[in-house]
Amino acid sequence: MAEERVVVAARQQKPLKALAALLGGLGFTKISYSDKTLTVEKMKGQDIKGKPYLDYRVEFKGSSIELSYTIPPNRSRVARLLELLPTFLNIIQVAEDYYVVKPSSIYAQINLVLGEASKIIDRDAVEFSTQLTDLQGRYADLNAKYDDLVRSSEANTRILLECEQKKDELDKKLARMSGMSDDMLKESLYSWIRLHNGFIDVKEFANTNSIAVMRAEEGLNMLIQEGYIRRRFE
Repeated sequence: MAEERVVVAARQQKPLKALAALLGGLGFTKISYSDKTLTVEKMKGQDIKGKPYLDYRVEFKGSSIELSYTIPPNRSRVARLLELLPTFLNIIQVAEDYYVVKPSSIYAQINLVLGEASKIIDRDAVEFSTQLTDLQGRYADLNAKYDDLVRSSEANTRILLECEQKKDELDKKLARMSGMSDDMLKESLYSWIRLHNGFIDVKEFANTNSIAVMRAEEGLNMLIQEGYIRRRFE
């Protein structure tokens, strides 16, 4: 994990032991004082061995106040500065009675962060605009395809309805031509033949029973195949 440092020029004007007591109530993980340097640390999480990760460290020295901070692999330096700079400025404000801080050194860091943030915002705005244009294009294309699909569906529905109507008409026509079931047809043919002394005029039978001549012939063939009648040649 990378580590960066921000150094702010500052002149110590009071002993730091009292400042250590003041910072002790602000929730730092560790506070230490050695070699005329007061150090406060904020830890965050642990590695697989149980060792805490450093979030940031602030060192109060004789001529500077220094911020050290880690940068996780998925974060940028500017993003971390944007996150930590307000905290660092608040800590400096707490120590205002103990240090005379050179404003220009703080301004340089703030200006750097704001400049980089502005670039990110501008880049994000361009990317957002591009993504929006692309999304609008994809929406228009999808909408056009949907309209085509609806029109195609309507056309297919009309064709299907027309086919169904034609089928119904053919079914009715076939029913009119057929006129009766196979069993009823065979029974009617057999009765007709017996009534006419073994003879049948197919056309007359068909007209009398309102069926097609071909349908009457089918019935005769079924009677012959099933052995009920035989064709007699003269």
